Formats: sequence, C-alpha cells, structure tokens
Amino acid sequence: MQKFRSLLYPILTFCFLLAMVGFFLGRKSVDGVLLTTQHPLQTEAQSRSLPADLGEKIELNRATLEELMLLPGIGEVRARSILEYREANGPFREAAELMNVSGIGQGTFAKLREYVYVEDNDENSDH
Repeated sequence: MQKFRSLLYPILTFCFLLAMVGFFLGRKSVDGVLLTTQHPLQTEAQSRSLPADLGEKIELNRATLEELMLLPGIGEVRARSILEYREANGPFREAAELMNVSGIGQGTFAKLREYVYVEDNDENSDH
C-alpha cells in the first residue's frame, strides 16, 4: 500500500500534464481550421475585394448589380433595391440619397460613404 501511494502522485501529475498538452495542441489546431476555412464572421461578400482595396470608388449612377454587391453591407437584395430606386427616381444627385433606399439607414450609409460617389449633375442629365 505504501508503494502504491508513493507512485500515485507522480502518475496523477503525469496524467494531468499529458491532458494539458493534449488540450493545448488540440485547441491550437481547431483555431487554425476555424481561422482559415470556417471563420464564423466571414461572409462571402467580405471575402470579395472591396473597391477601397482596389483604390477605386463606385459611381452610383453607373454601378452594376455586381459592383454594388462589393460594397460592405450590400447583398443582392439591397443592390437590387438601389437599382430599382435609381430606375424609379432617376440618377442620384448625391451619395447621401442612398439613405432613401429601403434597407439603407444612417448606419449602413456610414459604412458605404468612403466607397461611393456621384458625378456632377450635368453629366447625369439627359440634356
């Protein structure tokens, strides 16, 4: 019994250390997988290049559906809403007019402001 007690603490210590090593090694590999392939916050739109990455801005009156979908917070539904608004109301006179589009409020516009612009009104008129 004395011999068993003298071996008990080293065996328990060894098992504890082995469990800790396994825990930390397993945790490290799981984090790596999540960060490289399945990060929960990364969406398809975020993985595409944004105009600012290219040193460009999107001109709202010429933008296509695909270009609008590159903007942060703009998916296919909001991009279509922007195109429908532009078709119904004519060309945008200023970028802030985006807030008149259904689903785009001040918060969304604040994220978009640096990525969009509107050319002078003279170029957008039919005359």
